[in-house]
Parts: sequence; structure tokens; C-alpha cells
Amino acid sequence: MFQNDWERDAWLMGDVYLRDYQEAESEADKRRTASLAISNYILAICERIGPDALTSALGTSPPETDTEARLNCLADRLNVFAPPSMGEDRLSLEALARELRAMAKGDKPQITEPAPFHGLKAPNAIRIAHHKLRALQWDAFLKSRGNRPADRHNAIASAYGEDWTTIYRWKPQVAAALGVTELDVGLDLASCTITPKNLVFPYETTAQAMSALEADGCAYRDERKRQFQVVEDTDRRAG
Repeated sequence: MFQNDWERDAWLMGDVYLRDYQEAESEADKRRTASLAISNYILAICERIGPDALTSALGTSPPETDTEARLNCLADRLNVFAPPSMGEDRLSLEALARELRAMAKGDKPQITEPAPFHGLKAPNAIRIAHHKLRALQWDAFLKSRGNRPADRHNAIASAYGEDWTTIYRWKPQVAAALGVTELDVGLDLASCTITPKNLVFPYETTAQAMSALEADGCAYRDERKRQFQVVEDTDRRAG
């Protein structure tokens, strides 16, 4: 017995993707369909336990300035969703949680050691690109729900603190930073109407969606501020 329609739809979509996985021939299709099946089953489980239990399981986020608490919090949350142990896989979620706990005590990163600097204009260009993709996804999502262009563009521009004439030009920037495939897939998922609850924007009411839009816009503005903080810190170290 399902708790609500959202849980039922997510579980049934998981079943659909699981059948697709069983019929898939290429490794790429197997990975894609298995991942989508698991994502939908997780969504169904979260619906079953409810937001209060989910919040209790994930715990309260500590201040980002508290490095030890922040890393341990991330490790705890990974363990909530980590699958059963697959043996000594150095890139499993279980291994990642162990690394985060070691880093919380001062170890240097191993499997999370960053790649060489990408050389893009901003030191956090990839993070900013993800925020810009999110804004474009909001437009695709709201359009798929029948919102008028002026209404959705004004709402997104207000949340992100940018003119819409600036935001709609973000597509080439996102494609350059993240790749055309990630851009296209992200927009396709955001505009999907196969199920009542969108996987990218799983909100049940307009109020929830608008609150999430405001939060996403705030996160973008905060990341823009971090960009300049990183530059200042780099300049100080160089000096």
C-alpha cells in the first residue's frame, strides 16, 4: 500500500527503468537505466518515510566554517544512502565516507584530490555553471507546466538577481563548462511531464516550488561571492 500518489508513481517508474535495464544491451544503457531505477526507488522511499524522518536521518547542517563537523556531516549523509558493501572498491560511497572522516581529522585527500586547475576565468567556474544550468532548468520546468514567458522569466530573474537578458545567454557558457550533453540532458529532465512529480523539481505545491526557486537563486548569489573570496585568498597567498 502506497502512502500517496508521489510514492506510487516513483515506485512504478523505478519498475519501468528496472525492466529497461534487464533488456538493455550496451553498458551505457545498463548504467543509465539502473541509475534511473535506483533514483526513483530512493524518491519513493523518501516519500514513504516523510520529510520529518528524512530530516532526522540527514541531521542538521553545521556551519561551513567548522571543517571537522562539516566533513563528518557529509560522511554521515553518504552512509544513509550508501548501498551494501561491494568489497574493497576504493571509489564506493562507503570508501568516500571513510575518506571524509579521515580528512575531518587532518588527513590529506586521496580519492577526492582535485584535478589540475581547469584554467577557466573563475576559480569556481564549474560550480557557477551548475547554478546557471539550474536557472535554465527552472525555465524549462515552468514552461512545461504552462507558465507564461513573462511570468517565469520575471520570477527567475528576481530570484537570481540577474536580468533575464543575461540569464537566457547562459546556455553557451554552461555548454562550454559542463558539456553539451549535460546541458541537454538537464533541460530534458527538467521539462519531463511523464509523471506528476518531476525528478529535478519534485515539488507538490506552487509555494514549495517558489520557495525552492528563491533558495536556488540565493545559492547562486552566494557562490558568486565565493568566487571573489577565492580570488582574494589566492592573491594574499601569492603576495
